[in-house]
Amino acid sequence: MTEEFFEEVYICPKCLEAQASPMPCPNDGTELLMCRPGDPDDPCRRPLMDASGHIKTRAPLWWLRYTVTDLMNLIEEKRQK
Repeated sequence: MTEEFFEEVYICPKCLEAQASPMPCPNDGTELLMCRPGDPDDPCRRPLMDASGHIKTRAPLWWLRYTVTDLMNLIEEKRQK
């Protein structure tokens, strides 16, 4: 079995359908969002965790950055302080 990784993936914000190229969602016609999930070993593929290592979300960081950008910016600002 060959694994294929894409630098960019296109995801429907409504139903989470994923495609390798931009197009309207085949399920509901919504324009797909372009996301960059990172390399297979990139830490951005992990979920959001607190300082003790407890998982705070099930979604990976790259997805949170695309869907709740303002919230992720506030979290990053708080971490840097």
